[in-house]
Amino acid sequence: MQLSENTISVLKNFSSINPNLVFKEGNQVKTISVAKNILATATIAETIPKEFGIYDLNEFLSVVGLFDTPELVFTDSSVKIKDGGQSVNYFFSALENLTTPSKDITMPKCEIEFNLTESDLNKLRKAAATLGVSEVAVCGEEGGSGIVIKVSDTKNSTSNTFELNISSGDVVRPSNAFQMVFNIGNFKFAAGDYRAKLSSKLISNFKNTNDNIEYWVALEKSSVFNA
Repeated sequence: MQLSENTISVLKNFSSINPNLVFKEGNQVKTISVAKNILATATIAETIPKEFGIYDLNEFLSVVGLFDTPELVFTDSSVKIKDGGQSVNYFFSALENLTTPSKDITMPKCEIEFNLTESDLNKLRKAAATLGVSEVAVCGEEGGSGIVIKVSDTKNSTSNTFELNISSGDVVRPSNAFQMVFNIGNFKFAAGDYRAKLSSKLISNFKNTNDNIEYWVALEKSSVFNA
């Protein structure tokens, strides 16, 4: 089996969420952060032949990257990565030593939906780094139709704030006011555009509009939803 460039890209992204990964038999990969506040799933082109665990996903990908056209051959306890006369025998990790999702998330009712482009995500990340803050708040005024995404310190009324207006044509939202707060460090999304869905139960879903990859991210307890 060979891993496609897209699958390699997905796995590199997942390694930023959790350094280890349990591969399940089939064509879906899942990961969850150690803090259990980010869950990600992706459908890949390859079919994984068996369940196995990798303790250091970045190291594993670096080993695969040693070869021009690596072929993966699986045994009971390891995977042989080979290319011509070269090979590495890479041993699996015991599954009990790894952090893996125990079940899927069933999303509750999502009161807020909007499109978030790759360009918008980059602007939010850059603003947070520039202003030295870590919070992103999705905000809506009472009776409004659009939303504003603010990068600031929500606990500091004098915090410098970056604001990004989202077109009301892309927005589904209630008429009540809300301020749904994220830690931008949890926005570990692969490149691309997303449809975002937020629930007052403090869970969100970000689904890539072009690739079969999506994320569930917990909101901060400081979020306010005035139903």
